[in-house]
Amino acid sequence: MPIRWRLTLWFALILCVILILSGIVLHFLLQRYLNNQVDDNLRVHSARIHGTLNPQEIPDPLDYDVIHAKLPPINEFATPGLYIQFIDQNGNVVVKSDSLGEQELPVNPSLLEKGFAGEVVIEAVAAGDGAKVRIMVSPLRLKDQVLLLEVAQSLNPIDATMSQVRWALITSILVALTLAAVSGGMMVRSALSPVSQITRTARSIETSTDLARRVGYHGPKDEIGQLAATFDQMIEHLHQVFQSQKHFVADASHELRGPLTVIRGNLDLLKRNLSEPERGESIRVIETEIVSMAKIVSDLLTLAEVESGQSGRQELVSLKEILSDEIERVKSLAGNHGINIGRQENLEVKGDAQKLKQLLGNLVDNAARYTPQGSTITLSLYRDGEWACLEVTDNGPGIAPEHLPHIFDRFYRVDKARSRASGGTGLGLAIVKGIAEQHRGRVTVTSELGKGSTFTVWLGL
Repeated sequence: MPIRWRLTLWFALILCVILILSGIVLHFLLQRYLNNQVDDNLRVHSARIHGTLNPQEIPDPLDYDVIHAKLPPINEFATPGLYIQFIDQNGNVVVKSDSLGEQELPVNPSLLEKGFAGEVVIEAVAAGDGAKVRIMVSPLRLKDQVLLLEVAQSLNPIDATMSQVRWALITSILVALTLAAVSGGMMVRSALSPVSQITRTARSIETSTDLARRVGYHGPKDEIGQLAATFDQMIEHLHQVFQSQKHFVADASHELRGPLTVIRGNLDLLKRNLSEPERGESIRVIETEIVSMAKIVSDLLTLAEVESGQSGRQELVSLKEILSDEIERVKSLAGNHGINIGRQENLEVKGDAQKLKQLLGNLVDNAARYTPQGSTITLSLYRDGEWACLEVTDNGPGIAPEHLPHIFDRFYRVDKARSRASGGTGLGLAIVKGIAEQHRGRVTVTSELGKGSTFTVWLGL
């Protein structure tokens, strides 16, 4: 069942329960109010009769005609549905109002027993043919006798009113549920229309593999709007990933094609009758290209590992020790680059020591590769707020502004000829960025032509 129908049914069901409970409460309160009105009316007339029948004015022996004459005027025009009658201790009706005519109020033995016992009781009693009357019973002492005064009122008008109220409630509930189901279904359908649009877009992308398509939702920024925006962001991210993968495969193929071409050409030469020096040169070239390919494959595996999203080993790493080890490594290498130590604070972060060593090593190697002999490389370690900053600065030729946004891309080289000649694979800075992000950090670069560059790695403390 579609979700819009489920939501509509749930909405209608909840509304139905609320309306039914409200109807029951309304019916109960109205019924109690009308019954209280009848009881108050019975009490008023009973008190009136008790006040009218003064025992001193009643002749002895009792004259029931006098009692009847002293009754207040009760008839169907003055007080419709009101009845009065007196019962003696033998259970006989001795006086009754004119409104009863030839009839008598229904006899309820329990009411008579309670009344002659001195209690004042009000109860509803069946009067035959489905009719009911509400009777108030109270004892009345006249001379030496005790008569039981019964004041009753018909409940037929109340029952008819409550019957009409019940039908009105049932009809209004059914109408309200119908309107709620129709309007709720339309509202839910309108609210979920972006979801249908997302579904159609996703199905279209699946069938056409066109990741350039977007939902393009322009409605309110509610949960549906957030879902549509998140879907577009996801597709945009996938599009970038696929484009990056496409470029990566093309770049990797291009990078590996050169060494393979050189190896294949020299293998063809080795099949010929070459002199020993020429054969040795071909073998040397093949070995050089194999080493270059192995370095590219190794860097690709490292990059795939750091970009996989896995956090790797987590241990407390002293950045000062990593900096000291890197300084010793650079000093032991052949070359005329000077190493300068800037700020060096004792900072520790959680992470993988080997990966962080590789990060710093790649930055230093990159600085040495792109700066002329005799230049100086400065290494610094300092704290900036909640960040530990590893900084590598050189005084080389600098990087042109148009290259800065791309230097962390795979296989991107500012100077392709110099990078290949010095053994660079074009993956070093991409690995640096991946390791920094793997450690919940980032890497930034500032550069000025003719004055050098500064690479800063920010790692959370």
